[in-house]
Formats: sequence, structure tokens, C-alpha cells
Amino acid sequence: MKKLLKKLFERRREEVTILLFDDDNPHQQENYTLKPGKLMALLAGLNITVVLLVFLFIYLTPLGTYLFNKENRAIRNSVIQVHERVLALQDSLKVRDQQLHQIQRVIRDGADTVFDIRSTPEWNAVHSEPEPDPPTVTYRVAHIPGVQSLQGEQIIHSDIFSGEVRFPTEPPVTGTLTGRYQPDIGHFGLDIAARKGTDVRTIADGVIASSEWTINNGYTVHILHSGGYATIYKHFSEVIHRTGDVVRKGDVIGKVGETGLLASGPHVHFELWKNGVSLDPEYYINVN
Repeated sequence: MKKLLKKLFERRREEVTILLFDDDNPHQQENYTLKPGKLMALLAGLNITVVLLVFLFIYLTPLGTYLFNKENRAIRNSVIQVHERVLALQDSLKVRDQQLHQIQRVIRDGADTVFDIRSTPEWNAVHSEPEPDPPTVTYRVAHIPGVQSLQGEQIIHSDIFSGEVRFPTEPPVTGTLTGRYQPDIGHFGLDIAARKGTDVRTIADGVIASSEWTINNGYTVHILHSGGYATIYKHFSEVIHRTGDVVRKGDVIGKVGETGLLASGPHVHFELWKNGVSLDPEYYINVN
């Protein structure tokens, strides 16, 4: 058999005649003419086709789960994705904790936001128009720990913290209350749902202590008021004021949105703090 295959291979480009004899009838014979090269190519093609069909059959049927570990790979990819999301959420929680700590420190040190006209070299001065007596009045603002200092070109109202915050007051936006104050689970304010783009207003006079973007809460605004009060607004679609701006009660400070990972639909998350302690805003604003 080996010699026959060798001969056929050597003469693969030639026509070969094969004679078949019957042992019972030697005088009867059959002959076939063929090219060994084409026969070999046909057999090789058939073999490859059979192998591919068997492979596809195994891969596309439940047998593939055991032979190729398809399910294990899918589970592994899912675990990797979940792990990456957990890491991202952990980073977001760390940032949130840092921001809460920063806000509490700012609120506790609220006395440092008093505006003074004394000359202190390390403070940033904002000059007003000259007057006859004294010839020049210089307003100065103390640095708020953890918060950007008010810029020199901004107008400073020295009486912004002289009045009291009056309660109850109107809510920052008219809408539907969808989430209440639940400090036990880390929810330190109210969720008020409203149409996206609706104006959000400040509940009292104050100064913008922070106007920024965070991963969890999207666009957020922190405002310092008199009496040690501070308000926080989250999930804006856009903000109107920058850090250091002075705002009056009823001023528009942003638009309702659903920015941030923790947002689930257009709404405003509103928090009320005093001297570093969170309060239930539902007792201080007129909630329907």
C-alpha cells in the first residue's frame, strides 16, 4: 500500500489507468482513468470539511461548554466588569466622604467668613470707590478652609451674613417630593422631582462656597448663609453662579437635571446643614 501511494504521488500530474480484476472471473476486468493529484486534493478537501463541521457542531452545542469553557470565560468577563465598577464606586465614595468632611469643616469655621475692613497682608483685598472720609475703604474677606477664596474683582456685600435665615420658606423648586431625609442610609436631604431645565432658587441670602462637578452628584452648588446655615443642591443640568458669587433669596442658581451616577430622573437633591450638623429640610421648607 505504501508503494502504491508513493507511485501515485510521483505521478500525481499524469493520467493513471487503474485495472480491477475479479478473483472469481480473471478474464473480467474494469479500468478507470484518473489524475492522482486531483484525487488527493478532493480527499484533502473532504477531510477539512468534515473536521470543520465536527468542530462547529461541538462548539455550538452544549458540548462546547465543557470542551471550550465558554461559560467560564463569560462569567470571568462579567466578574471583571463588576470589579471595575466596584472600584469606580469606591473611588467615588472616597471623594464624597472627602467633600462631606470639607463641607463640615467649612460650616464649623463659618465665623471666618465675616468680612472685615482691617488691614491684613495675607488676605485678598477688594477696593471700593474712594470716599472723602476716610479717603479709601478696603473690604477684605477671610479665607474659607477647603473652599476657594472670593476673587478680587467680585462685589462683596459686607452685610450678607448680618440677617437671619427665616423659616419656614419656599422650597428651591416646585415639584414632587420623591425622597425624604434618611441619615441612617446616608441620604441627608430631600429629593424633589421636577421637569428638566426648571429654575432652582436659593432659599436665603448667601455666598456660593462651591460650584463644581462630581462623579456621583453631577453639578452641585454649596451656599453659606448667616447663622451657621448652609444649603447643598445636587444633580443640576447647569449652574448659573461660580464660587464666590453673592446670591439673594430667590435668585436662580441652576437648572433641574439628572447628572451624576446617583441621579435617577430629573430632580434636585436639597440638603440643609447648621454648624456641621445635617437637618431634616422637611421641617424648614413648605413641602406640599
